[in-house]
Amino acid sequence: MDNTLYLMASRMNSLGDNLQVIAANLANASTPGFKRTVGRFQAVLQSITPSAQLQPTMPLLYWPELSAFCQDFSQGPISMTGRPLDLAVRGSAFFVVDTPEGQLYTRKGRIYLNEAGELTDGGGNRFASEGGTLRIPNDAVQIVIDKNGSVVADGRVLGQLRLVDIADTSALVAQGEGLYAYHAPTPAKAVDSEVIQGAVEESNVKAVHEMVAMMELMQAYDASARVVKRMDGLSKELIQNAA
Repeated sequence: MDNTLYLMASRMNSLGDNLQVIAANLANASTPGFKRTVGRFQAVLQSITPSAQLQPTMPLLYWPELSAFCQDFSQGPISMTGRPLDLAVRGSAFFVVDTPEGQLYTRKGRIYLNEAGELTDGGGNRFASEGGTLRIPNDAVQIVIDKNGSVVADGRVLGQLRLVDIADTSALVAQGEGLYAYHAPTPAKAVDSEVIQGAVEESNVKAVHEMVAMMELMQAYDASARVVKRMDGLSKELIQNAA
């Protein structure tokens, strides 16, 4: 009975944590560049003390536990906005952003110009470029950014945004605002990806799928709670009968 209660308690804790993740995904279903979070479960084997005497045929107890969260970096839908400084990446590449904490990586290509004409994100962090700082003149009339990330203002090439491929996306650590840290070796220059100007990559959250998953989790949580309640009732009956 203790094993059953422990299994149900572990299951309910994991379901509760995963429910919070799904709720956060749903809250960001309309956030450009957002990548959904998924829970990663592992099977846990009941620990056995050295003095335990088990029959060879006695089954061991397994139960699932939520071991970690990770991001799903699959491609989100690309929506055209017509804004010259909105950029979407088709493919697996990331933009590189210079921040006070060092270089971070993002798929969120909504770009702004600061007073110096530098390309920045919404937090004022500068987008990194190949070969030095990239600045757009204040009097520039037409800004064109091609599929390789090269920035052209009024026909003059100013530089190229840095795009990289992350070999192991599971090593990315979310920092908020669509930024990720990567402490593995320096990423390689991107290949097989392209930049689309005047567009944004939407969240890869599918609201309908998340809602279905939430309903299934709530049903599973309620079922586990009923088992716990029933086991509690049985325990009380055993105590009363033994008295």
